[in-house]
Amino acid sequence: MAKTGPSPLPARFGPRSIEITAKDRASRRAVIEGLPQHTEVFVADLPDQPPEVVLEAAAEIRSAGLEPVPHLVARNIASAHAFDALLGELRRMAQVRSVFLTGGDRAAPSGPFASALDLLGTGLLQRHGLRRLAFAGYPEGHPHIPAADLEEALRRKLASARAAGFETLLISQFAFDAAPVVALARRLRSLGLTVPLRVGTAGPADRHILSEFARDLGAGRSAERLARPASDPEGFSIERFTAALAEARAQEPALGLEGLHLFPFGPTEASVGWLGQPR
Repeated sequence: MAKTGPSPLPARFGPRSIEITAKDRASRRAVIEGLPQHTEVFVADLPDQPPEVVLEAAAEIRSAGLEPVPHLVARNIASAHAFDALLGELRRMAQVRSVFLTGGDRAAPSGPFASALDLLGTGLLQRHGLRRLAFAGYPEGHPHIPAADLEEALRRKLASARAAGFETLLISQFAFDAAPVVALARRLRSLGLTVPLRVGTAGPADRHILSEFARDLGAGRSAERLARPASDPEGFSIERFTAALAEARAQEPALGLEGLHLFPFGPTEASVGWLGQPR
């Protein structure tokens, strides 16, 4: 079972969450054994992965007293019937209240859905009683989508979600420098978008591994900090990163920065341990 009692998560920067892949049983054990109850655990889906794997992971996370937030990847869903069935089982087996909606990176959709907006348009999310929808934000852009298109798609998703009565949350793609995250938050607020922004970054991991992930996943210029040692003020350290974000939030509360979201590119136990350290 997840830890009980007062949460040891740092209060300075608000809520914490973590992401694991559904099929990674070792990561499931790490979050269940190491995180306080009610911590949000985002459960990533992968192409060609049976939906039963996501269901099993979400149910196990819920039974441990944590809050599962499964990814619903539009391009991985074979049909409207399959989507309906998946949502029904997520509610029945894991009492899911929040989901992360994304189009996915699959070149060709496996069914009729190509984007998060397509999933929103079915009306099934409302029908199955979900309360909150999370979407991705890109502080340093997307390697394959122009910035203007990203911005317009986000506007439309948030407007559609609000019209349907959902709460919303933005999870930013991982970055290694606070500056582009703060710039994204300022841009959102200048557009009148008040959605809370939870900041994504890499959990503790070997810097060579982080560099490989940053290259493969199209991270922006902030990844250059990984070439410097963590002791260098211009290098990346998660402590320096979160301190800069906390300072920005204190100076500009209207930025709407809401907590931290860890992507464990190293051992999940290391990220869980970091989240559990009092600060």
